[in-house]
Amino acid sequence: SCAVAPFLAGAEAEREATYGEGVYVNCPYRFAAIFPREPMIRDITYTNGGRSVPARQFYTEQGADSFSVIIADFSNGPAIDQQVIENAAIPLRQRGQVRFQFAEDYDPGIPGRQLNISLPNGRQHRASVYMFDHRLYITEANAAPGDFAALQFEQSVSIIDANGTDLDKNGALPSRQYDCGK
Repeated sequence: SCAVAPFLAGAEAEREATYGEGVYVNCPYRFAAIFPREPMIRDITYTNGGRSVPARQFYTEQGADSFSVIIADFSNGPAIDQQVIENAAIPLRQRGQVRFQFAEDYDPGIPGRQLNISLPNGRQHRASVYMFDHRLYITEANAAPGDFAALQFEQSVSIIDANGTDLDKNGALPSRQYDCGK
């Protein structure tokens, strides 16, 4: 179980590092992912359903390819809001032809959406939206169809607790554990 913690705004409050096999781990923002290289970070304002909230984007760009994780702070609302999740999926769907989409839980109790979109320029946009503990997670990979780095990024994104434990329980197997330096 993940304790409710305030959303962190300053880089000085973060401990972030890349651990083994290129996995980028960010415990304060509660995620891990395999980016093609160390991500850049920027603070943004995220708007959803007419409500603007602070967010942080972790991203890389390589030529025409881009990889991004946005964590938006919805601490002044319910821990999980299905309407916020749906609102986040709408602009993703509008980018091109939706090849498939699923209302898919990350794990029971962590609802979300997974989308695969063909863009007008022939590229593929892989995206997911999840919400847990007042945080909205939006992941996006824009690359050529079948691109290995995009598939690896999409499949590697993990939602973790403050101790670095992946919240995806994987049945009876132990959860992945990332080093949060505690």
